[in-house]
Amino acid sequence: ILWSLHEQTGLEENYCRNPDGDEKGPWCYTTDPDTRFDYCNIPECEVDCMHCNGENYRGVVATTASGLECQRWDSQQPHSHGYLPENFPEKHLKENYCRNPDGELRPWCFTTSPDKRWEYCDIPRCSESDFQTSSSQSGRGEDYRGTIAVTESGNTCQHWSSQSPHSHSRTPENYPCR
Repeated sequence: ILWSLHEQTGLEENYCRNPDGDEKGPWCYTTDPDTRFDYCNIPECEVDCMHCNGENYRGVVATTASGLECQRWDSQQPHSHGYLPENFPEKHLKENYCRNPDGELRPWCFTTSPDKRWEYCDIPRCSESDFQTSSSQSGRGEDYRGTIAVTESGNTCQHWSSQSPHSHSRTPENYPCR
């Protein structure tokens, strides 16, 4: 079981991946000798669940675990804070949605209650099967594990374990968890 789980989390087959955290998202080397690599058109998703501590959660829950409404991230009322969306574009601090921009235990938000500065949100955890079969991406797509193997321009992706037609160092052995 460990082997099969590991196999599903890395650079298997010729599926689009983002092993180096490229801000444009998942990509692959192509089978076209004239096009070394290209980005893949993976739809952005607003997930309904979170993985790990929810740092990549991009859902639209906007109330805390106790039912308080979340304060907008671009607002300083009723609580002033330093998590301005323009200063943290990679954290997706949109609207008043629960997020985890600082590595807390789970997503949270500042509340609209003057008496409660912030509170955790109640976001369900994703099952392992949700994670492995996702057909959409969140953030830069580093966690994308779907099976799209064609780039935006229509090129077929080269297998990650292949060195032809393009040689590279992003092999399953060098990037076991990507």
